[in-house]
Amino acid sequence: MSLVGVDVGSSAVKAAAYRADGRVLAQAAEAVPSLHPAPGAAEVSGSDVWAALVRVVRRVAASDRVRHDPPVALAVSASGREGFPARADGSPLGPCLRTADARRPATEVAVALERPEEQWIRDCGHVPDHMDPTNRILWWTEQAPATMSRARWFLGWHEQVSLHLVGYPTIDPALAAGFGIFDLATNSWSAERVTAVGINPRVLPEVVGWATPLGRIRPKAAAELGVPRTCAFVTGSWDGSCAAVGTGVVEQGAVLVAAGTWESAVAPLHRPRPRQVAARRLALTPQPSAVGRALWARSPNGTSVLDWALGVTGTRLRQLGPALEAAGTDPSPVLMVPHLSGAPGPWPQVPGAAGAVLGLTLATSGEQIVQAALEGIAIELTLAIEALRAGGCTITVCTVAGGGARSAWWMQLKADLLGLPVHVSAVAEPGTLGAALLAGVGVGTYGSLTEAAAHARVAKRFEPDRRRASKYQDKVAEHQRIAKALLPPRTARKER
Repeated sequence: MSLVGVDVGSSAVKAAAYRADGRVLAQAAEAVPSLHPAPGAAEVSGSDVWAALVRVVRRVAASDRVRHDPPVALAVSASGREGFPARADGSPLGPCLRTADARRPATEVAVALERPEEQWIRDCGHVPDHMDPTNRILWWTEQAPATMSRARWFLGWHEQVSLHLVGYPTIDPALAAGFGIFDLATNSWSAERVTAVGINPRVLPEVVGWATPLGRIRPKAAAELGVPRTCAFVTGSWDGSCAAVGTGVVEQGAVLVAAGTWESAVAPLHRPRPRQVAARRLALTPQPSAVGRALWARSPNGTSVLDWALGVTGTRLRQLGPALEAAGTDPSPVLMVPHLSGAPGPWPQVPGAAGAVLGLTLATSGEQIVQAALEGIAIELTLAIEALRAGGCTITVCTVAGGGARSAWWMQLKADLLGLPVHVSAVAEPGTLGAALLAGVGVGTYGSLTEAAAHARVAKRFEPDRRRASKYQDKVAEHQRIAKALLPPRTARKER
């Protein structure tokens, strides 16, 4: 009796089957790269994504281990910033605009429904931006009104899969919160905001709580996927939320740091402070957790900055490890403010904000510049954790997942600067595991989300070293001073 989790992300579709104890039985993945028909455009065919999903699930279901332990339930972890107009059967009427797509409507939701940032946090948990699905709907309505008039649905990935598998599109509150027309107070669409922006409510999916069993997968779809007819479909969640479940971060006191191209931190909390959440540019969302809510701090300056530093200096990864070990516990003589994709919260949102590298001499090595990049990202994480605490989170332990977690030197530095134990997840694909665990909760394999998340495993633990942290006190202070100085004078006064 196994559980299947499917992760539909921004560049690939992954599937995995797990035993009830969280051990993986089989997994498969397939890239679905974006198309770029014009500058700033990033799109993909919904049909191509569905075809890739069918292939990866079929490969998982066909494995010997899964055939001997057939799946009883399937759930989806989905990227939440993508969508496309579709017919009643789910076939696309146009391409899906991906997260990186820069196209935006002439009048965005935040402009059409102008209100203070704190009110946005209270209403839907974040200040809407051009990537929100609602703004994608408005773009399609402006650019292709005839297409939207024919559309029965506007589908993201979770909605597309649920339509194919059970006959109607569904979305959970964590995914729905990203629309800007979701109401946190009622866990449903806001009729007032839907009407105000001029969206036809019939194109929206049904909001259903995560881990809700929606019945058996339809026979034709079960045959297409290669799963038993008795396999149930269970409501999944947003990919970041599923990753938190898959790494065991479901209780207040824990925080998950996704150390990838973006560095995101999510922490369950009971009582948010909306004013502080807005002031620090955080997001508040419903969350599969023991308390049902979480705060998010997101930065585009994650391993993307590391990749930049490696490329600019010509440093290779195999050189970096020995160089960091040689540096020991001493900070790099170089200081880097890693705002290469703009200044993330809790810094003010400033158009054109950029980073800086200081302290270069003719004796500076490439490895020292790369070390400074790692240090700068770690320092920014400490500011993000401080912001989460100001927003109402209690944080006593940090779990890290993603490519960046492979560097023991970096994980130790993060533990030292945070003053927290850092646990590196042993789960290779926390999104698929989180979805599978939600599926298990939905069909009764687990009695609760907390029981399910107990199956997440830790590979390594790093305890904070106060002596090393003391060596970085001056650098942390200088980092904050320089980052503040880089802001235009009129915005610097608003900083935190």
